[in-house]
Amino acid sequence: MLARARAHRPLPAAALLTVLLTTAVLATLTAYSTTIGDAALRHALANPRDAAGTTLLVKTESLPEGGRAAADAAVRRAAERAYDGLPVTLRTLARSGPYGLPPTLRPGGRASGEEPDLTHFAALDRTQVRITEGRMPAARPAGPEIEVALPVSAARELGLRPGDRVTLDNRLEGPAARVRVTGLYRPADTSAPYWQLDELAGRGIVTKHFTTYGPLLADPAVLTGGRVSPGPVGWLASADFSGMTTGRVDALRTAMKEGVAALPSAPALHGSATAAGDLSATLDRVERALFVSRSTLLVVVLQLALLAACALLLVARLLTADRAAETRLLRARGGSRAQVARLAALEALLLAVPAALCAPLLAGPLTRLLAGRGALARIDLRLDASVTEVASRGTVWLVSAGVALGCALAVTLPALATPYAPGRARPLPGPVRAGAYGV
Repeated sequence: MLARARAHRPLPAAALLTVLLTTAVLATLTAYSTTIGDAALRHALANPRDAAGTTLLVKTESLPEGGRAAADAAVRRAAERAYDGLPVTLRTLARSGPYGLPPTLRPGGRASGEEPDLTHFAALDRTQVRITEGRMPAARPAGPEIEVALPVSAARELGLRPGDRVTLDNRLEGPAARVRVTGLYRPADTSAPYWQLDELAGRGIVTKHFTTYGPLLADPAVLTGGRVSPGPVGWLASADFSGMTTGRVDALRTAMKEGVAALPSAPALHGSATAAGDLSATLDRVERALFVSRSTLLVVVLQLALLAACALLLVARLLTADRAAETRLLRARGGSRAQVARLAALEALLLAVPAALCAPLLAGPLTRLLAGRGALARIDLRLDASVTEVASRGTVWLVSAGVALGCALAVTLPALATPYAPGRARPLPGPVRAGAYGV
């Protein structure tokens, strides 16, 4: 069979090159589509502008004394299930009940007989705030005073600075709270999803039916030590999507819907919790965008497949014409159509196997080459397109094997259609070289 191929080296070489190029291009486009889809999905889910749409927000109005640790553990477990096993970061914001500010702090121009302005203590995530003046509050300062830090906007409106002391009236059952201002803070980023947990949204002042200032940043030990009246607790769960792929979208969507539905009934939350997450809607939006981009890529694939088919038909026609006399001789010497088909199948393997093995290995470098040009290079979209990673994907191997086999059969099988009529066989031109026809 090798001697048969050597006898017609130019045409089998052209056929092998055509099959290899076609298989490599289509395998690369398959890898590119999968890789770009995964990278675009991760980019969209990690985009800070859309971060609020990928978080899980849990709030409860009250927890029994000593039930905070169990509630934290329950929310973390539920969040890990809701994110289908992705790494989860859980942030909390615990609040006290409402406290009334002294009338002497009321900004000018407002009647003293009105309801007092309100505030509340909160244990904020300290990675989300930045101290601009003074220092952070301590957990157990000397004396009965509670150390707090004020938002810059609230301190400016109330005329308070670090070192000032204020007595707050408890609006629920409980004693008044004496506080000392140790510093001023501002949110590190007011657009961060974390501030969904704050009813003031990180602005420091909100006016509705009454004006609320704060929250007063206090040490977490103040909120759990019984020194202030208890209040609601909120949790914000976010996931690390660096390992996310398009193949996990359906599982993640289902897990999030089930997690949001199951969280309010968690025993540790005592039936007072609410859960909300817009991740399913975000995934739907990203999937629609990916579908549009893949549809555009499909047009390119079809154009390349059409060009490859034309080239393969031309090579197949030349190879069939060159093999017509050989096939007649094989049939004249008693070769059956099955034997001719076996020779054609072996020759097809010579074309298909190298292409099927090399195309997945070439797909990684070619995908990186495509990603390093054009719009993807300008937006710095990172693709996981290493040779090992791309070659390990079953889809790329299946496409390579299928395309290589189809191309090889398209090139070699037309030889089986060569007509044979024993009584009208024409003599072969020139002498028959030994081994040229596999006989």
